[in-house]
Amino acid sequence: MITVIGIFADPGLAEQASDYLLANEFEAENIDIHTDAEGQAETDRIGDFFGHLYDDVDEAGHYASLARQGTVVTVHAASTREAQEAVDVFNNHGAVEVNADEGRSLVIEQVVEPGKRLR
Repeated sequence: MITVIGIFADPGLAEQASDYLLANEFEAENIDIHTDAEGQAETDRIGDFFGHLYDDVDEAGHYASLARQGTVVTVHAASTREAQEAVDVFNNHGAVEVNADEGRSLVIEQVVEPGKRLR
């Protein structure tokens, strides 16, 4: 499995991306949507999630901060082709593009294989 993550500022766009994936042969059990419900318990889960993906604490914190402001869609893809399709769907449905160097928001296009961490 390969994990692909997209952050959406608009929960409606996140839902549209998820619906599109489901209509195009992605399995429901491989798609997760998480929205920070006004800073409640989900916040710790978001921080933990990105903390497990990134070794760099600052980088993990940056992505977690962005995710807390929006909706996170996670796809567990069975192949590199499927992972790239998910990235394309995220981009085409308005996932936020994250570029820390320019201070813009972001689409996380990294692909993570189970048991590996982003560096």
